[in-house]
Amino acid sequence: MKKFVSAFARIVLLDAGPLVAIIDRTDRHHAWARQVLPKLGGRFITCEAVLAETLHILGNSPDGIEALRIFLHRMDIVPAINGRVEAVFARLRSFAPQMDLADACLVVLAGANSDSIVVTTDTRDFSIYRVPFLSPEGLFANIAARVP
Repeated sequence: MKKFVSAFARIVLLDAGPLVAIIDRTDRHHAWARQVLPKLGGRFITCEAVLAETLHILGNSPDGIEALRIFLHRMDIVPAINGRVEAVFARLRSFAPQMDLADACLVVLAGANSDSIVVTTDTRDFSIYRVPFLSPEGLFANIAARVP
């Protein structure tokens, strides 16, 4: 899996699920995140909506806040909505009520970067968004239509 994902994606877009999983040892996807995330190559990116969701899921605990702060030094945080308001809200409307703001931002970022893959624990939702993604259930890169 590592060789294919590294060759496929130069940009790794991280969703909240893997961030929570890598930080929270009690998360059901913790072992998967610890195994997979270090093996991925490329530029790691997330956005502010994902960070807000991550901190919310972690309960804004001091340990969670500190762990996330340290982990963020390994990646870039991009303002996904800035300059992309219409695209983000178009995705939200298209997939309402299932899609949340963080997912919409990642889908728009994935659509803008053809060599990207979303890393998520949310297989159910991302399986309908038409972007390549990696989850604990596997790699879903053979997506017919990319979202612009």
